[in-house]
Amino acid sequence: MNTKNFFAAIGFLLIFTGVIGIGIHQNLQRIPSQPIHALKAAREALEKHDLETFRKYVNTDAIIETAAKEILTAQINSEMNPTAYSMDDIKNRYENQLKPDFINTAQAALDEYILADKVNFPDNLTDAQRFLKKSGITSCEIKSFSKPNLVGNEMISAVIFYNSYMKFSFEIEVEIEPDEKVGWRITAAKGFEDYYNGYRSALRRKLNSLNMPISRQMDEIFKVKSFKVKSSEGDEYGFSKTLNISLKADVYSKKPLSKVIGNIILIGKDGKENFSPFAIDMIDSSQGIQTFEITKTLNPFIRADVDAMKHGLRKKDLHIEVTEIIFEDGTNLKLLDQLPE
Repeated sequence: MNTKNFFAAIGFLLIFTGVIGIGIHQNLQRIPSQPIHALKAAREALEKHDLETFRKYVNTDAIIETAAKEILTAQINSEMNPTAYSMDDIKNRYENQLKPDFINTAQAALDEYILADKVNFPDNLTDAQRFLKKSGITSCEIKSFSKPNLVGNEMISAVIFYNSYMKFSFEIEVEIEPDEKVGWRITAAKGFEDYYNGYRSALRRKLNSLNMPISRQMDEIFKVKSFKVKSSEGDEYGFSKTLNISLKADVYSKKPLSKVIGNIILIGKDGKENFSPFAIDMIDSSQGIQTFEITKTLNPFIRADVDAMKHGLRKKDLHIEVTEIIFEDGTNLKLLDQLPE
């Protein structure tokens, strides 16, 4: 069994082979005998393509559920403007579209690989399938494995992975618990949002290089000069705040403009970025130096936003980027948002 290939197939379940893979034998010896038996049994099930036994020692349903929640929450927070959607809209999209797609994709990939050593995707990919293929999951390798610690009745270990294709590291924490039927079982893993955030940041670095010529063209049309930020209370319950941003830009276009679209980027103390999209209606706007008002809702469940609410907003932690300019005739200039095939 090629452990690295298993990473490629089971994108959202990387951690399983991280715990049971070849090459961490010394770490496994530090775990008490019963957890070692569970890990070895799961590893043998992978090598024998025994899906039934693998599931006895690994709670795949629970881990996929956690991965779905963590990754999709990070995705929603990065790509959906909370001021443009009601909570019901966001919940409906998560429960009825994103979550089922993610879970079905991860479960199918896991089952197919364990049984057949491969995963086949259709020509028309779903969002989850596309993410699995585009995020460079095939290049992920274990870089380090922490000494397992006993916390209550659980064994907890942290595994550091490195994605050599996108060039970022991420950490997954696993839990191994006593089980009445098989002794010990891998029951949980968390930290999957680190994979999504690492992928998104790495993607931006790669795309920035490709987008430089387009950015120069856009700057000639809509050049952000400066901005001022004031905060105000957000929702009626006091759980969030709103950033009111006065954006000064130099506008010059030979063709009438329709919209300017971009992101408000907030960087937390841990270096993680949170993206909030904005759109400015440019119809009938004048040229030259103009001031535009945009807003960002600070989400109390996002680290970067919480840092801003608790410790105040440092100007260097907030950036404004323009990603698309749309003209009235329907043409546009747009930054690449995915790598070319």
